[in-house]
Amino acid sequence: MKFGTLTTNLLLVATATLASPLSARKQAAMDALRARRSLRRSIASGPRANNTGGTTDSTSPNWAGVTISQLGVTEVSGTFTVPQPKMPPGADPNLAHCGVAWVGIDGWNNGDLIQTGVLWCTYIDNSTFWYPWYEYLPGFITEIDGVNVTAGSVVTVNAKKTGTNSGITTLTVDGVTASHDFTGEEYSLPGTSAEWIVEDYSLGLVGPPYAPFADFGTVTFTGATAVVNGATITPGEGNWVIVDLDQGNGPITSSSFSGSTVTVSYNSDLGAN
Repeated sequence: MKFGTLTTNLLLVATATLASPLSARKQAAMDALRARRSLRRSIASGPRANNTGGTTDSTSPNWAGVTISQLGVTEVSGTFTVPQPKMPPGADPNLAHCGVAWVGIDGWNNGDLIQTGVLWCTYIDNSTFWYPWYEYLPGFITEIDGVNVTAGSVVTVNAKKTGTNSGITTLTVDGVTASHDFTGEEYSLPGTSAEWIVEDYSLGLVGPPYAPFADFGTVTFTGATAVVNGATITPGEGNWVIVDLDQGNGPITSSSFSGSTVTVSYNSDLGAN
C-alpha cells in the first residue's frame, strides 16, 4: 500500500466525528492502525544521544521511557496502571489525541521488534477508549480479545525471545492472562535492546506525521526487569538510555528510573504537539 494512502487511512482516528458512538471511533482507530505495519520506528527518525557522567540521555520524536541497549536480551517485563488521558493545553478539539504504553525487545538499534501494551485515544467530549494489543514486526498490530482495560487497570506485560525468529507476548489484567506465540516469523530478533516506553505513534510506516499526543499524566512501570545473557537485571544494571519525546519544541516528557521502577510523565506546560 502506498504511503499516502496509509496516511489518509490512519488519520481516520484523528478525525473520527464526535457524533459517532465511541465504538465506531474505536473501530476507526483499530482499522487505521492495522493498515500500517508498525507502532514505532523511532530509530529511523534519528534519536539523538548525549553521554554525560557514564549515563546516556536521548531524545526521540515519538518514544519516551528507558531502554537497555546491549546484546543478549531475551525477556522484558513490567507492570503499569493504565492512565486516564486528557486533551493537552491548546489541543485541536476536532482531533482525537492518543498514546500507547508498552514493553518490547529490539527496535532501538534495529528495525526488529516484539512488543505488547495498551493504546488509548481521547476526545474533546471526554470520551476515551483503551485497548490491549501485541505485535511482532513486520506483522500488524493485533487487539487482544477477551481482555478489557480502562483507566486504573493494572496491567502486567512481558515479551520474550524464544528463538531466532520466535517469541511470546503476555499481558495480564484483573487476573486474566492472554499470551501469543510467534513462530517462524519473517524477521529475526537479534536481542539488542529491551524497552519500557510511552509512545506517540507514527501515522505512517516510519517517522512523521505522528498522532496528536494525549496528556497521559504519568505512566509508572514497576517490576521493570530484563533478562540479559541469562541474568535478570533492572534498568540501572544494564547499558541504559533515558529517552524523552521531543518533536522540535523541547521535551514533551520527563523520563527516569530508580531500581526496577521506570517513570514517564507528560510535560503539560508545553501544550499540545
